[in-house]
Amino acid sequence: MIARGIRIFAGCYSSACRKAILPLLKQHDCLLMYPALYEGKETDKNVLYTGEVPNQQIETMLNYIIRHFGKKIFLVGSDYIYPHYTNQQVHHLLSKKNGFVVGEHHLPLGHTNFSFIIDELKTTAPDVVLSTVVGESQIPFYRALYEAGFSAEKMPVFSPITKESEIKAIGETFMAGHYACGGYFQSIDSEDNIRFVDQFKKFIGCDTVISSVMFNTYIGVRLLLESITETGSTYYQTLLDYLSGKMYETPEGTICIDADHHHLSRKIRIGRISINGQFTIIWDSKDTIKACPFFLEETDGMSKQPTKVDWQAMILEWGKISDEPVLLISQTGQVVYANQKACDLLKIEPGEIINDNKLSELKYSFTIIREYIESCFELIVLRKKQNEGRQVQGEKMAFSSVVTRNAAFQKQLKIAEVAARCNANVLILGETGVGKEVLACAIHSQSSRAQKPFVAVNTAALPENLIASELFGYVDGAFTGARKGGKIGKFEMAQGGTLFLDEIGDMPIEQQAALLRTIEQRKITRIGDTKERAIDVRIIAATNKSLKEEIAFNGSFRSDLYFRLNVLSIQIPALRDRREDILELVQKFLAQFQEEYKNGPKRISDKAAEILLSYSWPGNVRELRNMMERSFLLAFPEDSIEPWHLPDELSVQNSSHASSTELSLSESTKQSIITAVNLTSTLTEASKKLGISRSTLYRKLKEFDINTKSS
Repeated sequence: MIARGIRIFAGCYSSACRKAILPLLKQHDCLLMYPALYEGKETDKNVLYTGEVPNQQIETMLNYIIRHFGKKIFLVGSDYIYPHYTNQQVHHLLSKKNGFVVGEHHLPLGHTNFSFIIDELKTTAPDVVLSTVVGESQIPFYRALYEAGFSAEKMPVFSPITKESEIKAIGETFMAGHYACGGYFQSIDSEDNIRFVDQFKKFIGCDTVISSVMFNTYIGVRLLLESITETGSTYYQTLLDYLSGKMYETPEGTICIDADHHHLSRKIRIGRISINGQFTIIWDSKDTIKACPFFLEETDGMSKQPTKVDWQAMILEWGKISDEPVLLISQTGQVVYANQKACDLLKIEPGEIINDNKLSELKYSFTIIREYIESCFELIVLRKKQNEGRQVQGEKMAFSSVVTRNAAFQKQLKIAEVAARCNANVLILGETGVGKEVLACAIHSQSSRAQKPFVAVNTAALPENLIASELFGYVDGAFTGARKGGKIGKFEMAQGGTLFLDEIGDMPIEQQAALLRTIEQRKITRIGDTKERAIDVRIIAATNKSLKEEIAFNGSFRSDLYFRLNVLSIQIPALRDRREDILELVQKFLAQFQEEYKNGPKRISDKAAEILLSYSWPGNVRELRNMMERSFLLAFPEDSIEPWHLPDELSVQNSSHASSTELSLSESTKQSIITAVNLTSTLTEASKKLGISRSTLYRKLKEFDINTKSS
């Protein structure tokens, strides 16, 4: 859509989707109108947020709950960004209100069995349940409560998520009597809203329910249309500047677009679900409640406005030094503001926690300037030291064994350099074969842990029942078949060094909890043992999957584990996206083969090079290396690799040379096997060179009637 010239978008109804497209919005000066409620901790300059944030809903609900029901809260939510962040704030607020959480669970997306939740509710007897269960799991959750005899009077559920459309999907019978909180309800009893509902249904052409997300979408589109009409522009900054600080009368009441962070101040209401699927409004804030996406100070949504942070002073200070990386940090270490240079350098976003260790690792390249604002915030400016030169675009850049001329990859290698200077966990992303383990090893070799072990584990290749024993080890007699004397796990093997967890996206979700606990506590317990052992290991994980999508759509990866691993994130481009590196990689591989085989082709012809450059390389660098080794063996002992030495799927057929130079597939395979056998001392070595198993090699030797003794 961006390629078609579209620059304004409405939607992305989950945080994972929103965060996934933020880089594209920044790169192409696009604007996203995001209409869903979300966890806060974000103020992106390319986003207009029309949904609620937790200080508007959660604190309002908790105040009402404590005044009317009690202080014992049971939390149940999905294993997703919004529930985790929201419930963190619930804990914080309850501790200040002398309330407490009697139980808490975050369940995988799509979870359907809530029997153990029901059992726990019977034993803990909370005053209310606060639900942040999302998606399809809401249906079995509410129905399980109903079928267990937990009526709304006996066990009321409060939710910031469940609105009219969810009620219709779940069923009014199961929902009646429970509660929700938000800015808009279809049942708001005002002339403006009654007229809006009637016109909306006529426009849609059916008698549909109107949820808060639908209303927030309507409001956002209406605001953007007005700003486009009045300014005559579609540039995101122009539109947001026009809207900033303006107040509008809407069917939900007065709203105001915050001038500092593009969220809506609005009235907040609590509604009780009626048997007809609508809400009876039982509480109304009367005045608008300001959105505080970072929730820095406690507020009381029942009676007053949130404490106003002096953003103008912050922006003034930032504006003086905007050419340098700038961070604004709260007393708790939370990033309140970070300009784009700081985000790119540190791989952080507002809302994340940053510690002094992370900053101190930059002291070799930057002068760190600290100033305090109003005793609540710390302004940090990173000033580049004069002796630090800039990388020239197009110039070759090397990071240990990784070489590239590609600007995008060079930018990622800068992050790798930062990673090598610190102990933060690293998540390497990229397609299969791009060289994730090579980069992980390079980071380790350039780090202070270089003299300690680098231990690689392919988590996808381990049988599910052996993952724990491989990672954590076991003691003698821990299970049937356990090695006598026990065995240390990969964490202990990597003590003091780096543990590389490859294909982390394929790790069974049941095993992810143990890994998360180990990373957080920095201790392991061998299977069958009770003794905890402290570990000092730096984690580098890699995957070819989009973990955000795994979290959001498949429920196959824990969001809390993702955030622990994704301290520094490095995206390795596919080989087809950095074609300027192909020929340099080819020369590097040829030099390696020369050293290994002591002879052979030293170069590649121009025609062969053209073929390599035109190929799409779905297997990336790994495929290129394998193909070059195969071609090297076929060209042996000639001086150069020609087009006919390349695999059939690469070669451009040339009719004038086909009869004399082109080998058939079977002839090519036979010649490749003969060459590999002649150049190695064992069949095991030959099979490795050919990239096939030893059993396959035996079969091919027999098929082509190759005598290994004479070959």
